[in-house]
Amino acid sequence: METVLGILSSGLSGAVLVWLLRNWISERLKQSIQHEYSEKLEIHKAQIKIELDFRIEKIKHEYELNKLRTSLFFDHQREAFNALLEAILDLNNKWNQIGRDPDGFISEAAPHAEYHRLRNLCYKKQLFLDDDCMAALELLSEILESSFPFEDGEGKLHDRDTRAAYDKAQYLQPRIASILQGKIGVIKDRTAKREIAILGAVLILNNYCFAEIGLPVKGHLKLLNEDDAGDIVSKGDEHFEELLAKLKEFQFYLRKKGCFDEAALKVSRFLSILTATA
Repeated sequence: METVLGILSSGLSGAVLVWLLRNWISERLKQSIQHEYSEKLEIHKAQIKIELDFRIEKIKHEYELNKLRTSLFFDHQREAFNALLEAILDLNNKWNQIGRDPDGFISEAAPHAEYHRLRNLCYKKQLFLDDDCMAALELLSEILESSFPFEDGEGKLHDRDTRAAYDKAQYLQPRIASILQGKIGVIKDRTAKREIAILGAVLILNNYCFAEIGLPVKGHLKLLNEDDAGDIVSKGDEHFEELLAKLKEFQFYLRKKGCFDEAALKVSRFLSILTATA
């Protein structure tokens, strides 16, 4: 009996010992795995922090660099706009001084030197000029050119209506100033570019000759000799939907033809402005 009890006791102790040993090993494994996991987690956290810090520093650097670029661009843009406005003012002042006849009417073409100076400035500063600015300045350039005498092909020069050209140039000057000032946040004036676009759009529909689509335009948008710049804009504004429809028709026609790139660009610019300010 004692032998049996000894065997049972020995077996029970062995089982307990095995159970304890198994639990100990399991706990040790758990602790080892947990320790290893904790170490890897800390390393991973440290790597994430390093990467995050690097990204934050990179973003900060890019932000500061972009801010510097924007600031430099803004400064150059402001200088460009100021130079353009001065050139326009100088041209109009010179034209006003030299172009009047004894009765006080403008009888001379725009001064060539100032005209070429303005054209050169537009070319040099075009990096800072968006479509709104280019549409306005190109229109002014065309109006100035319309004051110059033209050759009839036989070597004879013929004068043009300098008074009408001067009137349009005077009309454009303060509106171009408003557009340029608006680009640098000095003022907010959507009316100026709308009026310039209407003036340019009505002129283009009267100056191009494409009989297939009824140009020069007739009806409400047809210009009369006595129409000044204000009258032209009033006509376009009063018949705005008709103006838009005719411009779109002209644009489609030019695209289908696949030529007349200069005219297509003008029409596209005017349409874009007028659609945005409708």
